[in-house]
Amino acid sequence: TMDPKNQPIMKDVSYDIYQPFGPSVLKTKLPALYVHKINEISDTILSDDKKRKDLDWSDNLAGNIKYEVSFDHNKVKGLPEFFLAMAEQYLLKTLGKKRVPDDTAVGIRSWIVSQYAGDFNPMHIHDANLSGVIFLAMPPDFEEEYAREDHHPTAGCLEFIGSVANHFANHSYLVKPEVGDFYLFPSWLTHQVYPFRSKGERRSMAFNLHLSLKNTKGVDV
Repeated sequence: TMDPKNQPIMKDVSYDIYQPFGPSVLKTKLPALYVHKINEISDTILSDDKKRKDLDWSDNLAGNIKYEVSFDHNKVKGLPEFFLAMAEQYLLKTLGKKRVPDDTAVGIRSWIVSQYAGDFNPMHIHDANLSGVIFLAMPPDFEEEYAREDHHPTAGCLEFIGSVANHFANHSYLVKPEVGDFYLFPSWLTHQVYPFRSKGERRSMAFNLHLSLKNTKGVDV
């Protein structure tokens, strides 16, 4: 309905706004016991030149990072089950699946990222179904550095990029690392890590989940 001046009369206009597209990111806290155990095992690897060389995983990754080493998640009791539990929750919220079926084949690959001043991870994706990151340690002066960046701080941050830049929706999600924070996301979601300047280590654990849902109906993962 138009008024005499050809302006819409809003009280007579009904509308809906949909947001039908875009990836979802799950965030939770990894229990401190797991964080401690992962760091304990990582310390033994990163402090040993031979172990670090034997487990070097950098040729398989995109990062310009000091150390990237393969990690056996099975050495942390309960950690693989935690990964799977979070995958179940992700599938529930995004696809409506109540649980990962018993006949699901699950492959997990995990690695430690030991990053120092100037290191960064360029935009990349992972070759899996779901991927995740857990923040394990931050440089002692990181908070001070972050606070100094008063205009759109990005030092040491993880950024997810979900679409091209536009005026009508967020195209990226910037994550400030906090020890214990756990993020799970679709492996095809582009992401990057910004460098920082503080002395000390920014440590995280990254992982891929390969899911093969054999007997499900609808959308398979």
